[in-house]
Amino acid sequence: MSEHIQNFLIGLWQNAPLMAAISAIVFAQVLKVPIEYLQHREWNLHKVVDAGGMPSAHAAGVAALTTTLACVVGPSSPVFATAVVFTAIVMYDAGGIRRHAGEHAVLLNRLAMEIARSGIYLEPSATSEGERLKEILGHEPREVLVGAAIGVIIGIVFGKWW
Repeated sequence: MSEHIQNFLIGLWQNAPLMAAISAIVFAQVLKVPIEYLQHREWNLHKVVDAGGMPSAHAAGVAALTTTLACVVGPSSPVFATAVVFTAIVMYDAGGIRRHAGEHAVLLNRLAMEIARSGIYLEPSATSEGERLKEILGHEPREVLVGAAIGVIIGIVFGKWW
């Protein structure tokens, strides 16, 4: 491996904010599997890659990034300020806009099924089960808050000890 690539990879590994964000995202996504089991008594390993659900990996990732940056560069840094704004936008989007898009998908899927049952002709792909819109896109506010709490904890750990 060339020295430049090796230095690049070492630099990534030593980047505490990056490692905190990635760790928080992975932790939150993996945590969805046992939470799903506790709620529905069914193992669903697909939750590891699904969007939405408890906890929000989006919130966990940006909260970990921002918290670690606060520890590493300080709260007066422009980089930290940028991360705070980025975090606010991502968390608002995860708990608001994307959640509402999922709610719209539920209504559109119901409408498509009702139209199909009524006998009105639509293109076959518009009513088949495989073409349903994804309904779980965003998060409830508590899912965002739990994700953010996970991110803050991971961010503190990485900011202090990475």
